[in-house]
Amino acid sequence: MSLALLAEPPAGNAAELAALLRDCSADDRPREVAWLRFSALPSGMDRPHHHRLLREAVRPPNSAQGRSFHLPNGDFAVVALTPRVAGTGIIAATREALAGALEAEVLGRVFRPMRLPEEGAAVLAALEESLGLVPDAPMPSLGRLDAAGLRAAERALAQADVWPLHARQTICRLPAEDARFEPVREDVRPMPEAVREQLLDGCEPGSLAGPLAEALSSRLLRSLLSRRGWLGEPAPLHLPLPLSALAGESFLRLDRELPRSLRPLLTLGIGAAEVLRDAAGFRFARDFVRSRGYRLVLEVGEPEALRYLPPRALAVDGLRIGFSPALPAAAQSLREGLRRDWPEVVLAGCDTAAAIAWGWEAGLRLFQGRAIQRRRGD
Repeated sequence: MSLALLAEPPAGNAAELAALLRDCSADDRPREVAWLRFSALPSGMDRPHHHRLLREAVRPPNSAQGRSFHLPNGDFAVVALTPRVAGTGIIAATREALAGALEAEVLGRVFRPMRLPEEGAAVLAALEESLGLVPDAPMPSLGRLDAAGLRAAERALAQADVWPLHARQTICRLPAEDARFEPVREDVRPMPEAVREQLLDGCEPGSLAGPLAEALSSRLLRSLLSRRGWLGEPAPLHLPLPLSALAGESFLRLDRELPRSLRPLLTLGIGAAEVLRDAAGFRFARDFVRSRGYRLVLEVGEPEALRYLPPRALAVDGLRIGFSPALPAAAQSLREGLRRDWPEVVLAGCDTAAAIAWGWEAGLRLFQGRAIQRRRGD
């Protein structure tokens, strides 16, 4: 084995890939992406030295031609830095290099050719998958929602009471190990099954999930002002919102009509995937909502994403992270950073006593999940 394979040239990381994708979208010039899904390699070919050999085979010989990226889940991506020239594209070169090392069936599973800008959403989805940025309740694959279905859903939303379409869980503080849970705020987020049944006739939103999420959030924000129970006895709420909703008319109307003294009762959650996708839009929204008196927190599904989202640069009021087996297994530095680097951390998905116990041992004091609901008798 050559020394070159033992000491690989440095490759970019997920944050750098996200920035490059934004630049490619901005200049709207066609580029190619070759994505290697090493998790799809068959047993016996999934050793680290196999990955290293494949990376070396597809790495662009000329740094001006393309750039390579190591992803947190082990995947490897090569992105063309210049528009494709006939017969010299990254996709063709990568396929040719892999064809000599992999059988056709394996190549079909491992190699994902994609093109920018037309497949930008697919590249972003692969990037988010590599970071563990999966939704709290993934939608099953059902019938696809088309544009006409979206318009029908939006018309139904205009008159619907959307609160029954949302799950509500109490975020609680555990001040001492043997103390009772103290309610802090109520988390209100859409239930995909209820949305599908009531608004979509059982269809999956698919690629229209963004517009649908914005429409649903818009209706929720409008109905908040008309809910006598909340305005009569205002209580702290946590509302996860798409980034686009913070610049929408419904939020601006809420801001105009809501007394400033009540704004700190609303904690707005923004998903990590949206921050990576649109860093400039996130900074603008963050500065606006915090200047108006609202609280803003980052929502993360998997701890690995925190490597690319430094808390000081984000300048938010806290973090909501879901409990999963990946959290106890995360590097010690990541676990310590939860307590040390963030103003406030909510450990969501605490459905078992073991999850609460792990969070307590990690120094966390805010919890959310079915185990908390059961302990409180909700």
